[in-house]
Order: sequence, then C-alpha cells, then structure tokens
Amino acid sequence: MADTLGQVLNGRDTISTKDATVYLTIDGKIIPLIECNKLTVKLEKNKEDVQVLGSHWKKKKVTSVEGTGTLGGYLITSIWAKYGVPYTQGEGNADLYMDLVFNIEDTTSKAGKQSIHLGQVNLDDVPIADFEADDDVMQWESDFTFEEIDLVEAFTGFGV
Repeated sequence: MADTLGQVLNGRDTISTKDATVYLTIDGKIIPLIECNKLTVKLEKNKEDVQVLGSHWKKKKVTSVEGTGTLGGYLITSIWAKYGVPYTQGEGNADLYMDLVFNIEDTTSKAGKQSIHLGQVNLDDVPIADFEADDDVMQWESDFTFEEIDLVEAFTGFGV
C-alpha cells in the first residue's frame, strides 16, 4: 500500500556502507585503499549575515565553500610515511596532495551506483604509528581538506 508520496522506502533499498571502495591517486599511481574503514566528506558553507531594513529576519549569504572530511583505516602499509615524510625533509620536497575517488554500490538496493572524485586532497596530519598496550589493532584517522569535487556517476534508481 502506497502513501500520498507515491511509494514507501523498502529497507533493502537503503545502502550498506560495507559496499564502498576508496582509491587514492598519488604521483599518477592509483592506490586501492583496502585498509580504509572510515570516510566522511562534506562541503562546509561560509555564510555572512545580511541585515536589511523592513525585515526583522537576519538573512544569510553564502560567500564561500570549504571541502572537509575524515579518512581512517588500519595501519597496514607505509604509504603515509612514504609519501608524507619527504615534505618534512626540506628543500625540494613538496607537501602531499592527492586525488581521492570513492564508489558505493549495494547491488541489493535499487539506488544504483554513485562515484565521487575529490581533487587537491591534503591531510591535516600524516599517520605514522599508533601503539597501545591493549587488545587492539593499529589504526589511523586524519582530517583533510579538498579543493575540487566532481559527481562522476550519480545514483539513478529513484529518478531524482
């Protein structure tokens, strides 16, 4: 039975986060980030106040946008030391900028596949080690910024 919106969401059409894949491109090399266990990405808008005569409302004007996110995973490779440490070693060594592509496709869902590209990704810190004397595995997490975003492939299953 459908409601006034025309249909009801089926639970199977939600998307399992376990079906995501993440790839980095560093110095032209595509690296599947198989150790990734967390990715959040958002666009943060800077809004300035606009006050006008004749209205008690404080209005807002978007003046810029900033791409931010968090990337995390299990520390199983030396990728971050290999590409991040040279910047600290002086002259001629550039900071690490990379591209990041993430895909999500849960074949049980009617949503389809979505693929997004982030460019000029720069980590806020470079994960090197994480040791604790407990029953855990080495993990890392870093916030990052990005300056480009492209919707490479949009979900198509619901006609939005």
